[in-house]
Amino acid sequence: MSHGTRDYSEKRDFIRMQVSTPASLIYNGESFNAVCVDLSSNGCQIESSQSFEVNSDVQVMINSGGGDTPPLQADGTILRVNKQANNVYSYGIAIKGFY
Repeated sequence: MSHGTRDYSEKRDFIRMQVSTPASLIYNGESFNAVCVDLSSNGCQIESSQSFEVNSDVQVMINSGGGDTPPLQADGTILRVNKQANNVYSYGIAIKGFY
C-alpha cells in the first residue's frame, strides 16, 4: 500500500505504536524512571517526573516485557517537552541510533 492510499489522519513515514511500558531515561550516567507512551522507528514519547531540557542527549531503555527479548536501547535527543498538570513531563525524543 502506498503512502497516498493510507487512510489515517497523520501521514508519517513510520506509524507510532501505543505501548505504555516501563522505561528509563539515562542522562549524564544517571538513570531516571519513565514510561514509554508510544514508539516508532525514529522516535518515542516518554513520560517522567524528572525535568530535562530540549536538545538534551539521553539514552532510552524500554523494557520488552520479559522473556528472552532484551530491552530496546537507543541514543536520542529530546525535541519537545510538555509539562502535564500532575508534574509529569512528556518528552518527544528523536532516536539517533540503537545499540
